[in-house]
Amino acid sequence: MGYTVAHVDKAKAGKSGGLTSHIDRTQEKKISGNIDTSRSYLNFELVQRTGTIDEMIKQRIKEGHNGKRKIRKDAVTSCRFILSGSHEEMGNGNWSDMKIKQWALDNYNYFAEWFGEKNIIRATVHMDERTPHMHLITVPLTSDGRLSAKDYIGGKQKLKEFQTDYAEKIGKKYNLERGVQDSNRKHITTRDFYRYINKNEMTAESILKSDKSRPLVGKLVEIADSENKELKKVSHKNIRKHEQRQSGQDQRRTTTGKSETGVNKRNNPRID
Repeated sequence: MGYTVAHVDKAKAGKSGGLTSHIDRTQEKKISGNIDTSRSYLNFELVQRTGTIDEMIKQRIKEGHNGKRKIRKDAVTSCRFILSGSHEEMGNGNWSDMKIKQWALDNYNYFAEWFGEKNIIRATVHMDERTPHMHLITVPLTSDGRLSAKDYIGGKQKLKEFQTDYAEKIGKKYNLERGVQDSNRKHITTRDFYRYINKNEMTAESILKSDKSRPLVGKLVEIADSENKELKKVSHKNIRKHEQRQSGQDQRRTTTGKSETGVNKRNNPRID
């Protein structure tokens, strides 16, 4: 069984030009080696496009907003979701095209019920990257015509409830369980993650087996998904890089009697 992946970002007006290019594969330059252009014809849409993302957001607000207050320039005008699952479950051709299309439709229906179908302005499935995934973009207009991202995804508790509900209603049907949750611990930065596993000489395998691994596993899965890496390879490569840097520092200390690189004295994150 793999994990659900449901990442969300909030964006203000006029901030979606790059995302439009990425979703529509209209980049003038190839910015990522993760895209297999020979498979791009397999990508598909669930919402008809009528312009760029920013244009569609503007049009939806024009049609649906009837709030008493004027929309602020710094207001959040879209919620952008990336939906997928662990590579070991969804990747390597494990799912048929029909299953992926049904998964995409179930996702669309889930968010249509949550945000309202008219508020979904893009729902694009990419089949030309390592793991199939959906970009789903909504305009956070409430049923009474207010623009309010807070009403939908405001606060940690609402996001936590969303992740749990999403895994229950979508993930379970596709053999995907909720990712690691831990409301009592702060988010682990990628930098602190690597500092901790290097200090403790942990590999991806030992992280998965550790009885103190809950937040570490969550970060491990996040890195694997975002960097298109297999879990077992995530930490090994960075540990080797760390050891090589450390070896170079030790040699300079032997020669000069002190480190020429300086030392970051921040405490390691509490992982327990």
